[in-house]
Amino acid sequence: MVFRLDPALPRRRAIESAIRTAITGGVLAPGARLPSSRELAAELGIARNTVIAALDDLIAEGVLEARPRSGVFVSRGVDPVPRTGAAVVEPPPAFDLRPGQPEHGSFPASRWVAATRRAAARAGHAPTSGAGCRELRAQLAAYLSRARGVTATAESIVICAGFRTASTLLATALARHGARSVAIEDPSLFGICGPWWTAGFTVTDLPVDDAGAEVHRLTSGTDAVVLTPSHQFPLGGALSPRRRRLVSDWARATGAYIVEDDYDGEFRFDRRPVPALQRSAPEHVVYAGSTSKTLDPALRLGWLALPHELIGPVVESSETLCGGAPLLNQLALADLIASGEYERHIRRQRREYARRRTLLQHTLGALGLRTCGIPAGLHTLIAVDGLDTGAGALRDRLAERGVAVHELARYTRSHQHRAAIVAGFATPSRAQFRPALDALAGTLRTSGD
Repeated sequence: MVFRLDPALPRRRAIESAIRTAITGGVLAPGARLPSSRELAAELGIARNTVIAALDDLIAEGVLEARPRSGVFVSRGVDPVPRTGAAVVEPPPAFDLRPGQPEHGSFPASRWVAATRRAAARAGHAPTSGAGCRELRAQLAAYLSRARGVTATAESIVICAGFRTASTLLATALARHGARSVAIEDPSLFGICGPWWTAGFTVTDLPVDDAGAEVHRLTSGTDAVVLTPSHQFPLGGALSPRRRRLVSDWARATGAYIVEDDYDGEFRFDRRPVPALQRSAPEHVVYAGSTSKTLDPALRLGWLALPHELIGPVVESSETLCGGAPLLNQLALADLIASGEYERHIRRQRREYARRRTLLQHTLGALGLRTCGIPAGLHTLIAVDGLDTGAGALRDRLAERGVAVHELARYTRSHQHRAAIVAGFATPSRAQFRPALDALAGTLRTSGD
């Protein structure tokens, strides 16, 4: 199988592009098995770690799927374009209410450019390593202590290119030290299992109810658990105080690790955010955060606050697999944090998202519908089991009217939940939010008639 790489792209992105082209061109059909990473590396003349990183990205996006002891396959949910036809480029939706993105147009561009200019002036003198730029790690340690109650130092933080890369680094490091079993919330982020499968882990689906993940199901045979305790994605609840204590005690008793994905922990609207779970057991909790919800996922900036014994293995994985995040972006973020602008930006966005959630809640309440979960974050779950239209059909009807949302079933694996749609109220620009809400409400109104 021949993959043609675009020489204008970085090698990792070129591999991803070549595989996508093979799928859309019909060369790789849904369900087809890809050559192994070793075979691809030999064919392309590229380091195997670069190939693995590209495959991990496509697995996380749902384009590919990893099957333990079988290999990597094209996902059966991927719609290939016929080889004889032109590629179809879907136009962007008129109203994007898909979860996962901060407000369009909210990125503090002028301040980021100024911070980048200052960063460029000192980039050649900034000490850095496989753990990332020390300046950013020191600023993050102080910020995370203030904002999220995290116990960390510059030495315990590793910078990486977002949560997916962080998962790859962590899974690789744990696998090298004999870990083989991980439990992951079900439902959870689409594609979250990919890095763990690729590293050879057995993944157990951990059910979630109104009190959060059912951590009482964890056993001594589980080496790690991945949780979103402050704001469960996508159901929107929080891990109860009792279960927070229970899972911390479990980790201490078994020597296992808790991976805390604090993806939107800064955005709590009714009270001060609950401190990170990491504070209760810092030697057993790996705290993961990023700028994906606060600034923009395109920055590809994330971090891990690690227990002492994992610092070396994760840094080694970073140096081997990806080499970290771009230095200029690291220095620019350090500048924003040091100046206070990062936290001012978060406060502005928190007020805006709280306003939107309240407006959405009132609008849906007038239709006899309710939003689920705590007042937090950038998305909400809308229960639609009382409507005549099923969640999948409702999603399609909304799409016909230019409104993009996700169905809850997109995020479930083995445990079924109520019919619901997941709406990202943060995504539209300020000018577009009210029209998007009106279009959503109008479709829901007719679906309930």
